[in-house]
Amino acid sequence: MKTSVKTFAFAAALIAASFTANAEDKEAKKASSFATGIYPTKQGKVNVLVDKANANSNTTLLLKNEDGTIVYRETINKSQQKFGRSLNVDGLDAGKYQLDVISGKEVQSKTFQLSEQKVERTVEVK
Repeated sequence: MKTSVKTFAFAAALIAASFTANAEDKEAKKASSFATGIYPTKQGKVNVLVDKANANSNTTLLLKNEDGTIVYRETINKSQQKFGRSLNVDGLDAGKYQLDVISGKEVQSKTFQLSEQKVERTVEVK
């Protein structure tokens, strides 16, 4: 139950963040040498998809907590132009996180929040 509530809260936060993208963000993405797709799954994971236009540099995935501490790092070989990763966030504490996809001098970032939803107990006397 705790995982499904956490997953739902995470999905809602990520979807809300994706709808707030403005025209400037869209223009910046068009000029980029790589494209990313970052979205939550029903299983409580974050899928990251990257499609690079060229194979000139390695790509690094960094997941940082709100203190800036790196909780996950992966470097993908420059020869891999298309790849995907599924990041399990079940073990992470509630809070804000930032996912950076770095290729060459370009950085694309997405933020999301994991929250614990309080469950109310009710007592019924008959």
